[in-house]
Amino acid sequence: MQPVQTRRKHFSFNYSEKLHLQRDFKLVFKKGLKFDAKTVKVLAFKREGKQIRRLGLVASAKVGNAVQRNLAKRRLREIFRTNKNNMAQGLDLVFILKPKIASVKYNELQKAILDILTKAKLYSSLS
Repeated sequence: MQPVQTRRKHFSFNYSEKLHLQRDFKLVFKKGLKFDAKTVKVLAFKREGKQIRRLGLVASAKVGNAVQRNLAKRRLREIFRTNKNNMAQGLDLVFILKPKIASVKYNELQKAILDILTKAKLYSSLS
């Protein structure tokens, strides 16, 4: 009897899944779809022929002190990391943090982001 091989989902968040270059950010800002929530602005751009989903974060000092900004960024990275396998392939996401994000709980933030991506047909919980 042969063992059943299952396709394993990877939940890591490595270097290649982060937006680094200014030209990548500019492309998302210029050509990406824009969605607004009370806590975060989401910009999404789908790169044709690419597999890797990438994330970029923008947090200004208006969000709060460094502790609050870093907590918010950690939460957004975690939401991306745990849900990226259900997102469209080749998707570049940029999250622009708004000041209200500091007062929102993780579950509310996750629901808001996944609702936005689902409405945009960039996320499917069935994958």
